[in-house]
Amino acid sequence: MRRTLLGAAVVAVAAAGLPALAHADSAGAAKVAWVGACEAEDEISRACGAWRLRLTSGREIAVTDAAATSVDADGRRTDDTARFTISDDGRWIVYERRTDHRLAVRRAAGGRATLLPKSLTRLGTEDLWVRLSPTGDRVLLEYDDDEKEPGKIVTVATGKIVKLPAGDDLEGFSGDGDEALALRYNTDNTTTLVAHGVDGSVIAQVPPQVVANATVRALAADGRTVAAFTGEKPKLRLYDLATDRLAAAVDVRLGKGETVYHAQWSGEDRLTIKTQSGGDGKPTVVRVLTVDTGTGAVRPVDTFRFTARHQTWLTAGE
Repeated sequence: MRRTLLGAAVVAVAAAGLPALAHADSAGAAKVAWVGACEAEDEISRACGAWRLRLTSGREIAVTDAAATSVDADGRRTDDTARFTISDDGRWIVYERRTDHRLAVRRAAGGRATLLPKSLTRLGTEDLWVRLSPTGDRVLLEYDDDEKEPGKIVTVATGKIVKLPAGDDLEGFSGDGDEALALRYNTDNTTTLVAHGVDGSVIAQVPPQVVANATVRALAADGRTVAAFTGEKPKLRLYDLATDRLAAAVDVRLGKGETVYHAQWSGEDRLTIKTQSGGDGKPTVVRVLTVDTGTGAVRPVDTFRFTARHQTWLTAGE
């Protein structure tokens, strides 16, 4: 279940006059990360060099101990870009340490890293999917192509690991990081949506098709409300996992050619979404927007432009 963003790279220039993310207002918070691209004799483009961060202050810093490419189960270098993620508040990052490819968590602005247990990367990092909780205190991970290996929620401060059912397709943390949203494919061709609590609690439901087939979903801090985006001209549906109640659709008006690729709850009645447009030889434009869940009203927060000069890019919360 690898998440691959459309487009390839970052020049990461914030649009003039737009405010910084409200929940990442510190100069030490990161907005975006990227790693460069190198083309070898086989004409295959691979990540190379140091990962770089653009902070809310405008300063750029290099994460010099982060690996550019992943390794397989035998420790051999692969062509895939190494794992790297920024927390939703922009203050924390998780990455593969260059020397041994163990997962490390540290403040985005710098400082000593906390190494996560070695067991988490015993199968290599090539097929590993990793996300940080909104405030960076937990890590969610799974192996995309291994249905027998359980997903895990790891508490950074203690190294405590909560195992999740193998085969569940993890999608991300809830708005407060106390739950993880997952999709489970059943033998009767139905799909179950599951909210796994770090305390062992579970809320599961076979949702309506419009929710199961949504292109983007996000779980609220209450651990039960799911925001689902559907359609080329996106509509927002709110779904209650506990009661199986589906709210009426709300139109979300975006620019021509824009596609929602990520969403995260950033308030009781507010989502922060990422859209992208362009590509196919043109710069990829990513917009960060807030959406009022009741009205669908959209407010611009930030804009980035990406080019093929760099191999991989991501914004805070992805």
